[in-house]
Amino acid sequence: MSNELITALQSAAGNVSGDFYPYTIDNSVRIQGTSSKYLSRSTALASSPTDAQKLSFSCWMKVNKIHQAGLGIFFNTMSSGYPTFAIYDYSNYSPYGEGSWEFQDYRPTPTPRYLMRADTISQQRDFSAWYHLYVVVDTTLSTGSDRYKLYLNGVPIPYTTTDQPAETPQNTDWHLFTTTNSAWGMYISPALANNSTYGHDFYLAEAHAVDGTAYDISKFGEFKNGVWIPVEPSGISYGNGGFYLDFADSSDLGKDVSGNGNHYTSTGLTSSDQLIDTPTNNFATLNPLASSARTTLSDGNLVSFGNNSAEDSLDYSTIAVTSGKWYWEEKINAISSAASYPCVGVARIIQQPSNGKYTGDSTGGGVGYFRNGAVYKEGSSVATYATFTTNDVIGVALDVDNLQISFYKNGTLQGTVTGLTSSIYYMSNANYYNSQTTTNFGQTPLTYTPPTDHLALSTANLPEPTIGPNIDDTAVAGLPEDQLNVLLYEGNSTNDRDITGVGFDPDLGIFKNRDENGYGWIIVDRNRGDGWSLGFDTGAQESGTGKFDSFITDGYRIDSHPGLNRSSIVNYSWKAGGTASSNTDGDITSNVSANTDAGFSIVTFTAPASGGFTVGHGLGATPAMVTVKITSSSGYSWYTWHQSFASTTTSYIALNSDMAASTGTYTMWPSGVSSTTASFNIGYSTLANSNNVAYIWAEKEGFSSFGSYTGNGDTSGNGPFIYTGFRPAFIMTKRTDASGYNWVLMDNARDTYNPAEEWLYPNSSSAEVGNSSTRVDFLSNGFKCIGESSTQNASGATYIYMAFAENPFKYSNAR
Repeated sequence: MSNELITALQSAAGNVSGDFYPYTIDNSVRIQGTSSKYLSRSTALASSPTDAQKLSFSCWMKVNKIHQAGLGIFFNTMSSGYPTFAIYDYSNYSPYGEGSWEFQDYRPTPTPRYLMRADTISQQRDFSAWYHLYVVVDTTLSTGSDRYKLYLNGVPIPYTTTDQPAETPQNTDWHLFTTTNSAWGMYISPALANNSTYGHDFYLAEAHAVDGTAYDISKFGEFKNGVWIPVEPSGISYGNGGFYLDFADSSDLGKDVSGNGNHYTSTGLTSSDQLIDTPTNNFATLNPLASSARTTLSDGNLVSFGNNSAEDSLDYSTIAVTSGKWYWEEKINAISSAASYPCVGVARIIQQPSNGKYTGDSTGGGVGYFRNGAVYKEGSSVATYATFTTNDVIGVALDVDNLQISFYKNGTLQGTVTGLTSSIYYMSNANYYNSQTTTNFGQTPLTYTPPTDHLALSTANLPEPTIGPNIDDTAVAGLPEDQLNVLLYEGNSTNDRDITGVGFDPDLGIFKNRDENGYGWIIVDRNRGDGWSLGFDTGAQESGTGKFDSFITDGYRIDSHPGLNRSSIVNYSWKAGGTASSNTDGDITSNVSANTDAGFSIVTFTAPASGGFTVGHGLGATPAMVTVKITSSSGYSWYTWHQSFASTTTSYIALNSDMAASTGTYTMWPSGVSSTTASFNIGYSTLANSNNVAYIWAEKEGFSSFGSYTGNGDTSGNGPFIYTGFRPAFIMTKRTDASGYNWVLMDNARDTYNPAEEWLYPNSSSAEVGNSSTRVDFLSNGFKCIGESSTQNASGATYIYMAFAENPFKYSNAR
């Protein structure tokens, strides 16, 4: 490769050194066991193990698909029979469903057959980012639960054991480094030495196996502002059988750099399987969770194949952008019998699979360049470029800042489409029956030099979030958890109890008893002041009822009310702007506590005599969601406007109701927004001079998202994928096209692992409900509906959502 192309690739890959990761990982290897591409060693040890009762295993993995059988990730095995040590993606064989990982250590005799066989309760179905996996064994320890531990992203993984005692017996040997049979080896990916069909499909980086030492996990990673990151390997004694694979040598991908010389032999792998996609610079791939059912993805989710004679083989990138200049390439591997396909370009909206959809159509938006030269923008023909065919490389340069996209054929500019809609954009392609493309976002060497200032689609190149973990002591916004926090605590029915641990001085607090029916939601805010509370019922605000006493530093002082202080309680806290101040931006004066960094304000006001009016909200940005409540009178709802409503001036819905979105006239409702004010209407003259509180949110990239999606009715777990641009901490959804469906609230504190299925209903006083038909996966870049309930995923139904971040995607690990 020429020096010019090396320079271009480095520019496109971005500055991975950054200031967030003290230690960066430079390379990974693409393992494709189902394509007979794997690593193996014919023997386990040069001599006997250092200590078979102690071991450590650490690696970073980016998983590419859910498999339908128990597929080996790393293990040693005999030429037939069971592996003596194995880490599996055990998929639908696991009692916890597809995506669960199983860890086993096997011995033929004596019984029990397995020293340990554990299925993780968590399900690893996030294909857009990296996991860190750590296994540590020390059977000499006196406490059984300490002898075997699993960690995912620095946190112990709950697991269940089967086919053996719940704990590994003390002082027993494990079999990763022991030779129990002469005909065995060590493998990364294929399940058996003589059957590579069952290999896994993943990216692997920074793989360490330690013989004879049970290291603390801090030897391999650490938390930085809530993100688990790698640390530089130092002072590791690998023992006789240990190894360290860093995949830095593209000509010898199985090279052991520990000093032991325990090298792996690659089968089917080439230098093209070395990538710069790593945990410290995560590259876009095609997203299996958003792809059409008529797409087959392979080669690390970079190859797309149209597997059916229908025009809905659509794919979307795992990274979407709203600004910047980006470049990627599409190599044409095979063409369809239909003259139009493949098609490459960008889309604004992820479409649910159905016939007749393509990149650049009117439903998904964006621009598509077809094989026959036709170029479509938002469903309309806008240009005709050169045709392309097998082995051609189509370069795509997206300039979101100037709202234009350029297409290149084999390095030659074909044309530029201007006047794009200001929006979020996904890389997208469409393949018809038997056509195939390979996408390169820069994780492997590009074929042609990118246009000036255009970058690869990777997390290192994403803009720095306003709210995120890469902050210093003078940062204004800080961490996502400094703006919204989910706190769990146990009630004790005492008065004047202080609840702390919020992490900041809260301005809005919402509480719910999780265990007992009949105790509704309790809402307090800084504007209305100490002692005053509301519920998601239709009553007026209350004071002096034994509920809420006051705001305190880092939390709240509460009394003995069961809704606040009995059984298990969840609290949601938002940071606004502290003590409210007068705002005269609107028709009437309002009192506003605004957090412009996080896009949240609390507004209190006294309504005028009648009609429509505006109040200032202090956000300096156009709101995405507004909810308002009359506080001085009973019987009135929390009427809410959302930016996804078709009618932006008259549609509303009630937070305390299962109603559909309405365009009628009723009580006090939001009816429009601007960057300075929110509009309201009074439906009844009796509401003149009423007191009101409104909570108003503006969307902040990387921290909050307010959107809508359409259900597909899928009952197999393949519901809609919703891109938020962050790993969520809080998600609330509502079906809006029909009445009778609850609001649903989920969070990362009550469900710490996927799937999330513990629901609370803001419009109901019922206790928390575990509902297997209404489930989602929280992901590094959004969420995926995997339940079939009509509350979440009825075919053709419309849903709105509001979501807040645990971490922006730029720094998110897979969940």
